[in-house]
Amino acid sequence: MAKRIVTRIGNIFCVEIDRQYKKFFQYVANDMSQLNSSVIRAFKRKYPIEWKPDMDVIVDDDVEFYAHTVLSAGIQENTWYKVGTNKNVGNTDSIMFRLYSEGCTSHMTKSYRWYVWYINQEYIRIGEMTDEYRHLDIGYVYPVFQIESKIKTGKYVGHELE
Repeated sequence: MAKRIVTRIGNIFCVEIDRQYKKFFQYVANDMSQLNSSVIRAFKRKYPIEWKPDMDVIVDDDVEFYAHTVLSAGIQENTWYKVGTNKNVGNTDSIMFRLYSEGCTSHMTKSYRWYVWYINQEYIRIGEMTDEYRHLDIGYVYPVFQIESKIKTGKYVGHELE
């Protein structure tokens, strides 16, 4: 029988990159607006592979991105592991995402149906993307390999629409 995976808001996870360095992210919220998925904040700093995690140092770092994902899948796949917890999860009321809704996007390069929202709030339709919202993270629920790619390279696999 598989072991039950328990995650709690505030948990901090480690992703080891090419056995050379490691980066961290923190589970900061659940977003009922996006399938009740886990919201994480990934931190910018790279640490040597032998560094012993200090939770206060980790959460004091700048946030590189926010994302929705399924934490238990990354644990089961050994992509990340829990290293500790910190009550400081930042100001989750100010986390905002963007998302487009066009159906099939394999040949699209631009969307005219963009939405934005704060965690656990209703979507707001903005139509065509504007500079005001362009900096927001995309609000899809990303699979493990996409989160790992973003942490490792700074980009998701694939492309984004304008």
